[in-house]
Amino acid sequence: MEKLQLQKREVLGKKVRHLRKEGLTPAVVYNSKGESFNTSMSTSDAEWLYRNTTSTTILDTELEKDSFKTLVKEFSINPVTEQINHVSLFKIDESVSMIFTIPFNIVGISPAVKNNLGVLVNVLDSIDVRCKLSELQPYIEIDISNLDRQGQTINVNDIELPKGMSLINDDLANATIVTITEAQKVEEIVVAPTEEESAEGEETPEGEEATTPTEEAK
Repeated sequence: MEKLQLQKREVLGKKVRHLRKEGLTPAVVYNSKGESFNTSMSTSDAEWLYRNTTSTTILDTELEKDSFKTLVKEFSINPVTEQINHVSLFKIDESVSMIFTIPFNIVGISPAVKNNLGVLVNVLDSIDVRCKLSELQPYIEIDISNLDRQGQTINVNDIELPKGMSLINDDLANATIVTITEAQKVEEIVVAPTEEESAEGEETPEGEEATTPTEEAK
């Protein structure tokens, strides 16, 4: 998609269902000042956004004669029909720092995992940072090639954030991103058959008839 085309929307509330019949999906654009305005986009564009965008995908957007950049912040999905009910967009101010959610990208091969000495557990898959649009990176790489034994971890304070990025929550500095844990052993449990199951499993030798015990003669 080269540009996301938006149209101003006057229709609100339950009346938006008429938009969907026209191949349009309701949307809203808001900015860092807390302002928002109602728009709509083609349903095909909404579906493309749902399939292809991430938290760091920058969209060139047009609304009438105004051009700006946006991020998709949220999709509202009908749980029954899986139809996209609504799309929320955030208008980017390129001159100021903003909060972005940056995913982690795991790279390399852990010797501990390769040699079956442990299992890699991904504890944290993204982090919130503050930076300008010009400093935004699509992801932060986490190299696990030095994890060669159980108990090793990579924490947030072990990595170097890209230039211009800073943590939003300092409490996450000690948070674990990945760790190597002990591989759990699967034990096979053998259950002894009950007396009833044992009896059901017994077969009468071929050619012989099953008999019922009788009371001994006195």
